[in-house]
Amino acid sequence: MNNLVFESFDVRYPPTSERDSEGGGSTTKPIIVLQEDDRVPATKRKASRPPHAPGKRSRDTGEPAAVSAETVRERERESCTERLSTTETPGSCDVQPSSSNPSTPRQDNGNTYMSASESRARFERKYLQLQILGEGGFGSVYSGRRRADNFPVAIKHIPKKTVETRPVFHLGKVRQVPLEVLLMMKAAGRPASAGKSAVVSFLDWYDLEQEVLLVMERPVPSVDLFNYILNNGGPLQEDTALSIMKQLVNAVLHMHSNRVFHRDIKSENILIQTGSDGLRVRIIDFGCGCVLTDGAYRKFAGTPDFAPPELYMCGGYEAGPTTVWQLGALLYEMLDGLPQFTTTEFICDSIRFSSELSRGCLDLLNLCLVLDPSERATLEQLQQHPRIRHSA
Repeated sequence: MNNLVFESFDVRYPPTSERDSEGGGSTTKPIIVLQEDDRVPATKRKASRPPHAPGKRSRDTGEPAAVSAETVRERERESCTERLSTTETPGSCDVQPSSSNPSTPRQDNGNTYMSASESRARFERKYLQLQILGEGGFGSVYSGRRRADNFPVAIKHIPKKTVETRPVFHLGKVRQVPLEVLLMMKAAGRPASAGKSAVVSFLDWYDLEQEVLLVMERPVPSVDLFNYILNNGGPLQEDTALSIMKQLVNAVLHMHSNRVFHRDIKSENILIQTGSDGLRVRIIDFGCGCVLTDGAYRKFAGTPDFAPPELYMCGGYEAGPTTVWQLGALLYEMLDGLPQFTTTEFICDSIRFSSELSRGCLDLLNLCLVLDPSERATLEQLQQHPRIRHSA
């Protein structure tokens, strides 16, 4: 089992001999350097993938379908081309190297110190897997419990061939760790603080022969926002939608400050945890996420329905404007009452805001859903908007 659990890491480049070569050129994957002081015990909670429901939007890692209205694309092309003029392609999720390089480490894929059968046996001793919660192209998610204290967990099964990894330098060795694990740990912090972050906490991961298992906190009771909207039987009250929006804005600002770009903010990836203190937002599924960079992304990863318009118009997108666009789409769905937003329909002028919405909510929608990313509100501006700042 690869229980390399940590809170922070540095990123460095390996020696030339350990660089990957693609397409005849040499590319360098950074090594994530884990300090011994950063190790923490995997002892707290997990999060779940929401159940699959008809009508839910599936994500993709290819290019979205082209917009049918060519004239609409031309209308905005000039305004965003300059902003996305960078030739960098950070969709590979690599980050900039630090100024120092580690001494040559020994490569280790994690299996040399524990076999797949030993890893599975250890998983089964520690956790009890129960019923399936959801499945799709990402794999499948099951509910479960930690045997030691009956703590509710979610167990995500991912086909090993689809798992993107990054090298982690730890105790003199380099081990390949799933990128999703690294992102969750950066976004949520230590497992010991499970339940305190808007991002559900990662607990363990297990490298098996054909698949990788991720074990996460499972908030109870909770329901994904997609079903929360449907169960409401109509649009959410503005106060409720704005409370959710405020928590999301604060959460993604925290993630971005830790260089984590989720890339797939949508109702299916947000849990609404209910309790005596009211509604609490919990963010799940970092399978499309990457390390945040300052340049433009050219490789699309996420749900095509919410791809930012600049991807269609200019062939690239940036983390901040994309996240604001996705938050605007989500706010529209909460206030409209039907999960039906698509970027292509918006570009083609097929989506209208309800005239019954308050001026503040209309203002927020208009700030988020701007075709030109350079004119779109920033996350910081959303955070300071009166309707966000004064919401409960």
